[in-house]
Amino acid sequence: MTFTEGLIASGYEFNDEDFDCAWVKTDSEGFYHLYQEGEDDNEWNYVKMTEDFDVIEEKTFALD
Repeated sequence: MTFTEGLIASGYEFNDEDFDCAWVKTDSEGFYHLYQEGEDDNEWNYVKMTEDFDVIEEKTFALD
């Protein structure tokens, strides 16, 4: 299973309209969780933010 397939299986949906090419999921507390492909191969960015779009957490990581 690819990383993208894992996101889909976990309930993430691709949203290029409201977010910049991101896979997005909202949790039960109203937080947004976003995954976006990075500039380098196998690089991804993760962002957790409030419903008002205030960033709580942000990480960049590479898939092995």
